[in-house]
Order: sequence, then structure tokens, then C-alpha cells
Amino acid sequence: MPIAPIPLPRAGGLSMPSVGIGTWRIGEGARPRADEVAALRHAHALGFRHFDTAEMYGDGRAEEVLGEAMRGLDRDGLFLVSKVYPWNAGAGDIRRSCEASLARLGTDRLDLYLLHWPGSIPFEETLDGMRALRDDGRIRAFGISNFDADDLAHLEEAGLADEIAVNQVMHNIPERGIEVDLLPMMKAAGIACVAYSPLEAAPLCRIPDMRDLAEEVGLTMPQFSLAWHVTRGVSVPIPKSGDPAHLDELRDAVDVTLPASVLERVDALAPPRQGALAIR
Repeated sequence: MPIAPIPLPRAGGLSMPSVGIGTWRIGEGARPRADEVAALRHAHALGFRHFDTAEMYGDGRAEEVLGEAMRGLDRDGLFLVSKVYPWNAGAGDIRRSCEASLARLGTDRLDLYLLHWPGSIPFEETLDGMRALRDDGRIRAFGISNFDADDLAHLEEAGLADEIAVNQVMHNIPERGIEVDLLPMMKAAGIACVAYSPLEAAPLCRIPDMRDLAEEVGLTMPQFSLAWHVTRGVSVPIPKSGDPAHLDELRDAVDVTLPASVLERVDALAPPRQGALAIR
């Protein structure tokens, strides 16, 4: 069964599945391409419909792998996201980058197109390019990625943030810095948060007593991380996995609701602390 969607208030009625699958490091040769395609197809079979990629990932090869995996599937049932390099986000280049991503993905449109991180090109240019792509039907909505609280504040002060649907940033139990300032700003503005690297199982295991807490509720550490995201509903997690068995494990966690008492213990073990954003 497909995963339930959430509305994107700044995207004209568009909704986004509340859990997605990322493709960072796919297409880089770590696994045979056929295995990567099969894993993404398996994710779709499990009900995942939200797939996130970028022209940066494998220098476009992740988009190619995802496109191959989605070939022949119902396009209207998919939610496809890609990202443009900051240096390709100018008035002319952004269209060329978008068209190249569409060609690699084998589709005529993106559901969401993101500026991958803040760059030197004036955001007004990027905004004009995004609007033109949306007006032409090449994208349905646009947003940003790796923008911290200061970055977002600058856009808001300049009146440039009104149409931003999403900001994609790192968010997980060990790295909760966005909850201090960025997440409240985004919530007030109606900008949805998408969380990359939502599991971070190795750092999570280093937090004293966290493994015991996961075992108490009968979950593996990756499942516990994903259930924490889904239960709280403050960001849309996009875990990445090329292993069908791991995808099965994650799909089981999507339907888990953690008790309030468990969330409180997570807060005690790993409270939010201010920290710098990573770029991925």
C-alpha cells in the first residue's frame, strides 16, 4: 500500500508522500547497477512512491538508475524530486540542467525541484527560472536544500521565500540542530521539511542507552530512527538503501507509532543542540 501523503501548503494543493527513498551514492559503482535498479523497484513494490535524487549524485548516474527503475510504472503515482547545482541555477542554465535531469529520469516533469545549496547566483535569477519551469509544466513545485536559519531569514527579508515549498536538510536523532531555530521558522512560514540522512544508525548507537530503548519497543536501530521521524511528523524522512531486506525492515517501521514516553526518553538522551548543517 502506498505511504500516506502530506500537503505542501506552498505548492498549490500538491501533496508529498510522508516517507521517501533517497539515492545518494547510487550510481557510483559501489553495487552492480542491476542490483540498484532492483532495490528501487522493490521499494516501489513496498509502497514507496517518493524518490529523491540530484544531478550531483554520481554526476547524474543516480538519476539514470532511478529512471531505469521507474520505467513502465505509473508516472502519476510517483513523486520525483531532483536538485540543481548552485552554479547551474542561473536564468539560462537552470532550464538546461532540468531538461538533462528529466532526460536521465525518462520523465516529462519533476514533482519537486530543489536548489541543492546556497550559491553565488542571485536567488532572484533562480526564482525566475524555477517559475518558468513550473509555468511550462516541467516542474510542479520548487524549493531549496541545505539552507540554514540565516539563509532562510535573508530570503524572507528580501521577499523571496513565498513560493518555496520545501527545505531539505539533515535531520536525525543525533543531529537535531534544526529544531533549535530553523524548523520553527519553516513551520511558521509553511515550508515543509524533508530530512536526509534520517537514520544515522552508527552515530545513534553511540548514544548511551539508545540501543536499549529501541530493543524495549522491539525495533532495530534503523527502524527506531524511522519510527521516531514518522511519529513526530516534523520532517519527511528519505532514507537510502540498496538492500531489499533493509527496505523491508524500513517499510515495517513506517507503520509504527512510538509512545509519548519513548519520545520523552529520546529527548532526554539526545536533546536538540545547535550545529552547522552538512551538505548532501
